[in-house]
Amino acid sequence: MTAAQDFAEKSLDAFKDRMRISTTDENELNNLKKMLGASYIAILRLVGIKENPDESDEELIFERARYVYNDALDEFLHNYEQDIRYAWLSHHLDDEETDEGETSHD
Repeated sequence: MTAAQDFAEKSLDAFKDRMRISTTDENELNNLKKMLGASYIAILRLVGIKENPDESDEELIFERARYVYNDALDEFLHNYEQDIRYAWLSHHLDDEETDEGETSHD
């Protein structure tokens, strides 16, 4: 199982609660998992990380999946541009601080 599939499986109930979806139809549940998995991959790429999304990344994953569910994905990037930028900066500033803390001792 990939990290995206694992995330989708673990997050399905939380996403259904958030979206007020009560279906038990297996086809619809699989569709929701695909939305979550694709959103996981897309957001991690947008914020520049490979794994371990934090809470703000997970929020963006859910929001992107919500836009997909409502057939409005074309509006997501515009509406969440600032949040994506902040998440990207947050991850990359953490990386720079880590790099600066690692000094070589010759």
